[in-house]
Amino acid sequence: MLVDGTLACPCMPEALATATTGLDDKAARDLDDKLEERLATREPYFLKLKQGPAPNGTVRLQCPAAGPSPAVSCPRFNRLHRPDAEPPAVVDLTNARSTAAHASAKPTVQISPAERLRPPPASQLPRICRKPTITVHPGDLGKLDKFRQDRHYLSPDWHDAYKPIRAHNEGLNGRAKGHRIDIADPKRRLAHGRVAQSILLALMICMINLQILHDWTRSNSTEPTAGDSEQAEHDGLTPIPLTTNGLPPPPD
Repeated sequence: MLVDGTLACPCMPEALATATTGLDDKAARDLDDKLEERLATREPYFLKLKQGPAPNGTVRLQCPAAGPSPAVSCPRFNRLHRPDAEPPAVVDLTNARSTAAHASAKPTVQISPAERLRPPPASQLPRICRKPTITVHPGDLGKLDKFRQDRHYLSPDWHDAYKPIRAHNEGLNGRAKGHRIDIADPKRRLAHGRVAQSILLALMICMINLQILHDWTRSNSTEPTAGDSEQAEHDGLTPIPLTTNGLPPPPD
């Protein structure tokens, strides 16, 4: 099951799987305590990464109830893959790490009463339930494959990765809509037709990229450039001073 871009246990409670349904941008930026608690509660149900991406993009994922350190306790997993009986161990209740590692401290996957009374054959269960570890290839999820992401949505790791990306995107949008290019102004794209509009837009974006490179060079280079002298010719990239009517001054 794909939950906010991450593959999860098919028995994840619906309340946790739909925790972010209908979430607006403001709520995503400033999470309340209730939503943070739900996001933290559903973390153990996500499939665990067993092996990182291969050169062809495949990854190995593991059932959260499998492995020497399971994140959840699942009666379905215990029925299909009977774990080896371990001798009783003494748990030090004063040790938080030892207490949290005990099976009774982990969330229990809830299955339907009908499955408990009449367990279905393994062939009718999801692939992750039949095999504790599965290989996911690019395109295995079909049209949902483009929504899969490696970081859990709205987790601290996700925020650390996407906040800079969003800031860069907003910065590019501001530069593109600034007075130097202003791709939003239809007066700068008077040609008719989709092809002509696409070509003009591509040229304007090319100029934005050239401006970024030029500004970076001017701010990081110690050598004088053509724009440093009032007598130098205009290089086509440096902003031209505007007059009171908003138009460039007439040429000399």
